[in-house]
Amino acid sequence: LFLKTLSFYRTYHIHGCLGPSSPSVFPTPPPEDTEDAWLTRLQQILRGNDAKVTCDGELIFDHDHMGQAFIRCQHFSAREGGTREHLFSHTPASGLYDIEYLEALFDNDTVNISQFKAAAKADGYGPLAPCTSISNASSVKFNCSCEHHTVDGELDLAEMVHLQCQSTFRCFEPLEGYWAACPPVLIVCQYSHTHPIPLPTKTPPSIHQQVFSLLSSIEQDLPDLTSHRFLRHSITHAYLHDHFPTTPSPSLADLHISLANRAHVNTYIVQVQNRCFPLGTGWKDLVHLKSLQDEKMPPEDCYIRYMAEIPLEGLPTHDEDDPEPAVSTDRMLWVIICMKPASSRCLLTAQYVQSDIAFKRVAGFLEFELGGLDLSANIAVTYCRVYLNRQTAYAHAFIFKQIEQIVREDTGTLLQWHHLHSDSLEDHMGILQWVGGQHGGQAKAGLGLHLQSIAAALPPPYDLHQTHHLLSSLTAYKHLWRIFRLCRVHVERNIKTSSVPENVKRKMRSLICVTHHDFEGTLHNILKEGGKKGADWVQDKIRCKFALPGICWERSFIPRPIWQVANSTTNVLESLHADVNREGKFCSLVGGVKKGQFFDDMKLRSLEAFERTGVRPSYKSGHKSENISQGLKRSMVARRKTLASEGDNIQTTNKRLRSVNDNVSRASTDLSQAQRRLENFAKVLASSSSAKGTGTGRVGLLLPNNP
Repeated sequence: LFLKTLSFYRTYHIHGCLGPSSPSVFPTPPPEDTEDAWLTRLQQILRGNDAKVTCDGELIFDHDHMGQAFIRCQHFSAREGGTREHLFSHTPASGLYDIEYLEALFDNDTVNISQFKAAAKADGYGPLAPCTSISNASSVKFNCSCEHHTVDGELDLAEMVHLQCQSTFRCFEPLEGYWAACPPVLIVCQYSHTHPIPLPTKTPPSIHQQVFSLLSSIEQDLPDLTSHRFLRHSITHAYLHDHFPTTPSPSLADLHISLANRAHVNTYIVQVQNRCFPLGTGWKDLVHLKSLQDEKMPPEDCYIRYMAEIPLEGLPTHDEDDPEPAVSTDRMLWVIICMKPASSRCLLTAQYVQSDIAFKRVAGFLEFELGGLDLSANIAVTYCRVYLNRQTAYAHAFIFKQIEQIVREDTGTLLQWHHLHSDSLEDHMGILQWVGGQHGGQAKAGLGLHLQSIAAALPPPYDLHQTHHLLSSLTAYKHLWRIFRLCRVHVERNIKTSSVPENVKRKMRSLICVTHHDFEGTLHNILKEGGKKGADWVQDKIRCKFALPGICWERSFIPRPIWQVANSTTNVLESLHADVNREGKFCSLVGGVKKGQFFDDMKLRSLEAFERTGVRPSYKSGHKSENISQGLKRSMVARRKTLASEGDNIQTTNKRLRSVNDNVSRASTDLSQAQRRLENFAKVLASSSSAKGTGTGRVGLLLPNNP
């Protein structure tokens, strides 16, 4: 407790208030000689660097009106308009420190401090006890980590003293021609050592090289590698098991004990990262990697296809745009599009496309992903990954335009859209259906406006659904009515979390259908019975303009066979999200792109293996019945869990009702007893009242104050 309290005081003594420096408001006198010496010592501890300029106010130890101890800066004021940003801490009142000793330290009570120090020294510890701190001569440490007191009794972080050693070593090594006959090497040490044995903190060059080679082999994980991740990485484990086959759970410390220091290991990681990513792991280094890719790699292996940094000023805005944060640190739109030519060919032949956005994979960026199910192989494939920092209308429209250009560059053909390029509704060519979320920036402003721009560039054909309308006259929302479908799972999840009665939720779910007997009437009932939450839900779907056609076939223009055959969810893309998230979340930009490339390459290789040899990535046949069977099993498992949860809820409700019912029964019994006692009391009171005016008057009559 003594050492903990002393270290607590030492920390406050070194760092001070840490509040803002305001010399014009709080003028302080020039430092005394002792204070100047202390500032010099702090600068030496910082290896010549000046400490951060903060408040130099005096720290005061005091007690509040409740007797609770606290520490505050002399410039702290809790009054209105006061300086609350200065130090104020109730930590001493936590009971975890010796308050008497702490108060003596802050008040510089030399008498009490001396008593505490002497008692600690008698037990073999404290600032007066002999110090056992040592460090290697190669260490950059300047001061001792333990607290000491000077001859004057002041607290000091003593300077480490270099111990001179007269020992010399001579190494006798045979000439190269005699190595076979005399392999030993003789080392002779002269004079004795005058210091403790040095700590083995320096890694030998041979071990250093092994660690560097090991780090260089961790390719996609290197940008976000930490010492902890490196120690438990599968490549590290395999390397150590090969070198130490008889050691259970080998670690890097088995190569050399200096590697038990994780901070030391981290310096090697930083060196390799700086060598491989000289510009960091952000935007600049990704630009550098793209230039190296375009210069050295064949076009078929290029993955980072497009990067743009666009100023936000002057860009068009839409009602669907997310509001800008109140404090925005950047005024640029960053877009990175990643896909290989093989992915472009997959997207060109895809008929059912899904899109979704992830928020957690790359720090500071959103990951917009296009994917789908390869129908011949029944393998989920990512067509494209887009990293961007905003979900604006312009951003998504710009993204779709660039993807079209990349596909054309890779395949020589633009993407085909069923309602734009087919000769009839029965001609199932191009993209037949697109499934996504309700975010307006992705759907209307992104996909809808992109389709509108494509239609404007086509010859003036008439619409296949409304034959009296030209395709070029369709609005962005009308294009969505012909191809876009809202993810059923997203809609049902929002309904489940909505604060409306269960019967209203059932009516909401009934709108997700092919046909409905009374669609408008059900909307009216939800408005009427769902309260404010129900009305908000209906208004949100109406205001969205593509949500209701996206959940009910009757209100859309997607051909019924396509609606019935296509997926009604983005589960394929969600599974891809889940798989790639296992590679890592909250990655740096370079790390996220590299891990995404590694995952996408594996998917493309699995697809290529199936197309060439018929070998599938699993023992499943890939038949549609397996998907239906798996979906049925999962739905039944989920249903059983839901029913079990509801059963537990019923039991909890029953217990609560039984307890309340028992309380009511007891209250009823008590009430009937009270009623009988009141009636008896009234009779006795009437009898006592009738005795008024009788007797000798020497015996008092007992009556209540308020009869």
